[in-house]
Amino acid sequence: MVKEIRLKHGFNCRDLGGYNALGGASIKYGKLVRSGYLTELNAVDQKELYDYGIRTVIDLRSPREVTLYPDQLDCRIVYLKIPLSRQNLTDGETKFSELKGPLAERLTGFRQMMKGYQKLICSGEAQHAYRQFFDALLDSPAGGVLFHCSTGKDRTGIITILLLKLLDIPINVIKQDYLLSNYFLSRRINERLVEARMINTQDAFLQSIFDVSSVREDYFNQVLMQIKQDYGGFDHYFHNQLNLHDEEVQLFKDRFLA
Repeated sequence: MVKEIRLKHGFNCRDLGGYNALGGASIKYGKLVRSGYLTELNAVDQKELYDYGIRTVIDLRSPREVTLYPDQLDCRIVYLKIPLSRQNLTDGETKFSELKGPLAERLTGFRQMMKGYQKLICSGEAQHAYRQFFDALLDSPAGGVLFHCSTGKDRTGIITILLLKLLDIPINVIKQDYLLSNYFLSRRINERLVEARMINTQDAFLQSIFDVSSVREDYFNQVLMQIKQDYGGFDHYFHNQLNLHDEEVQLFKDRFLA
């Protein structure tokens, strides 16, 4: 059962603990937490994360997003910035008025997401960031690590896919975790659609807004297909693109599986 960390001013924050690996072990609770941005956290929320055991936060957002929407954290938590790209390739905080023109065409939002996911798998910039991320996990102090992007669904979703696959979590479980963002973001998605409808009521535009505001099985399959087609599978991707050696993979399992 997925354990949500309830924050009054945060969202899509959930512990990856409890997922069972293929070898029979399971991810330890309180060690790996995924989330949306932490910009609006108040003192109570900040204490909630610290009391939960979070000692490191890894911010996957672009430099611009970090500047515009800085995290609010307990000063005892180590904060690391590891941007997956210089730009937000998927959802972001773009104003709907700026999206009205290009997203008026049918499926533009869907194409934007598919293209963004491709870049987040294939670009050297993203691959370098993934290696930094995994290094940061191994080098982090005792306690839990929380990682996040803007809404916690795309960049966080992709890096969670990689992390769970590295820990030998079955692909159907990884897919289920990925799609859960739609549940935890349901209110936010509806609010965005209401806001978008005030600008443009065309079905194609609203569909595009929904496509960039949610996760879809197509996006998940894009990750699997891209890694298999371009790199020969996850093992080759980890070893050849991210330069993760067998000894390092075992260190991850020793640290995060029980």
